Amino acid sequence: MESPIFQEWVREERAEAEARGKVEAKQDAICKYLRRRFGDASAGLQQEVREMTSLEVLDGVMEELFAANTLEEAQAIIRDGIERFMQ
Repeated sequence: MESPIFQEWVREERAEAEARGKVEAKQDAICKYLRRRFGDASAGLQQEVREMTSLEVLDGVMEELFAANTLEEAQAIIRDGIERFMQ
């Protein structure tokens, strides 16, 4: 029989793995969008997105990013998201 401490540890590890998976999925979606919309010129922005780890910030960036008409607008949205993450 497994101890309650071990069971709690397993639950915490699963929750952390699930959260990491959600963050990675959002990062992937944003990077795919950037690559498709702006091509190789968005490589630097994609790297910045990969460094963002807040699911809430990534959600906000993704929602606003669809309104970006230029690479510069996308850059501003992502940099604003990074600033929010750093606060």
